[in-house]
Amino acid sequence: MKLLIQTKIEKPIYEQLYSQIVSEILSGQLTANECLPSIRLVAKELQISVIPVKTAYEMLEQDGYIYTQQGKGCFVKDLGDELRLKKQRIVTKKIVELKNTADELGLSGDEVTTLIEKYLG
Repeated sequence: MKLLIQTKIEKPIYEQLYSQIVSEILSGQLTANECLPSIRLVAKELQISVIPVKTAYEMLEQDGYIYTQQGKGCFVKDLGDELRLKKQRIVTKKIVELKNTADELGLSGDEVTTLIEKYLG
C-alpha cells in the first residue's frame, strides 16, 4: 500500500488517508482479507501522529471497507456484490456535485451531457 499525504492542502490528513485506501480497495489494488499495515507503522513511515491514521482506519471500518481482528490487525473486507454498489454511490455523489456546479454556472443539462460525452469518448 502506497500512501502519500500533503500538508499544504486544506483536506485533513485522516481524510487523505481514508480516500487513498478506499481508492485502492475499490480499484482492486488491495484485495479481500489483505492485511493493512499497522497504525503505528503507517504513522512512522509518513512521519505523522498515530491519531489521523487511527481515525482513518476507524472510518474505513465504520463504512464497511475493513474489519479488525483483535491482536492480528486490520484487513480488507470482502465486499462481494457491495463493491459495485459502493462504486456507484461514489460516482453518483460526483454527478450530483457536477449537477450543482453546472446549475450555479447556468449550464444546461444538454451542455453538461455534451461535455461528459466528450470526455467519455
